[in-house]
Amino acid sequence: MENTNYVYAIPTTYESTKTKEYLSQYKDWFYVFTFSNDVATSVSDELIDRIHQTRADLIFPFLDELFQDRWDEITCMDIACNQGWFSTQLAVRGAKKVIGFDTRDEHLEMANVVKEIGGLNNITYVNQDLFELDESVAGQYDLTLFLGILYHLENPMGALRKVRSVTKNFCVIETQVARTSPELEILNGSDTTPKKGAGIGVFSADENHVQHGMSVVIVPTLPALYQMLYAAGFKRLYLSVPPGAMYEQYADFDRVVIFAQV
Repeated sequence: MENTNYVYAIPTTYESTKTKEYLSQYKDWFYVFTFSNDVATSVSDELIDRIHQTRADLIFPFLDELFQDRWDEITCMDIACNQGWFSTQLAVRGAKKVIGFDTRDEHLEMANVVKEIGGLNNITYVNQDLFELDESVAGQYDLTLFLGILYHLENPMGALRKVRSVTKNFCVIETQVARTSPELEILNGSDTTPKKGAGIGVFSADENHVQHGMSVVIVPTLPALYQMLYAAGFKRLYLSVPPGAMYEQYADFDRVVIFAQV
């Protein structure tokens, strides 16, 4: 029978009481982590959980088909991993190595609690910034995840170039995109012929989701994002097309998942 549940329970040898005790150290869980002993974290916003579930339903069918029984050969990097939900799903699938990094210590602490409960020794979490990666995570990874980050940045092109530099085979990009508008035009010096290009939106930053001191974020339209990914050095792009019943932002392509191949 075809597998239609792409979110795997995290195997654990811990009893449910001990699992709950570990998880109760933290209150602000952003993801639902479900363990094989039927213990799960809870989130306060059901819509957030629906978005995370939709991401998984769009991402993992492709990856599971792509890697099949080769997960134990695949090295992975989860960029700005938050509490490590996607890192955990990669590790549970048996990925050879998973590096998850974030700049927020509390999120990494929570990720490590999940790692410990699940005995997931193939994950390593580190405090890193995408633009300042050090030797501990240097190199290229078969699979990189860049999920829910791009639309929080003021330098998305620089970020995509950095992501490409650490991607050996495939990168999964999930992001909000600006709604597509007619192509923009620009005159360039003495050239009086207007050049046309895809649009990019400049928006006020949400202080809860960006680094301190950042006042604007730059969000491309989907056509602009395609152009930026090619410019960053990716060779082939595959857009995940959701069923209409999925969360409307994905169904309406206000939010997209793209598989970018090197």
